[in-house]
Amino acid sequence: MTLSINIPDAVATQVVDGICAATGWTAGSGKTKAAWAKEQVIAAVKRMAANGIVKDTMTTSKAAMDAAAIT
Repeated sequence: MTLSINIPDAVATQVVDGICAATGWTAGSGKTKAAWAKEQVIAAVKRMAANGIVKDTMTTSKAAMDAAAIT
């Protein structure tokens, strides 16, 4: 699967600057703002997927425990 995000040129600088401000980019980070922002977006997608997997696993486990005849 390929995930692409197209940010219009008219707002690209604002979007990148916003992501950098929200995630703690500094000039000393050793990365351009664009590279930093891209890494942060990728990391956010990975976190979201991991959180969903954990949520699904918990829901499945809870259903299994609720169905168990433990008295």
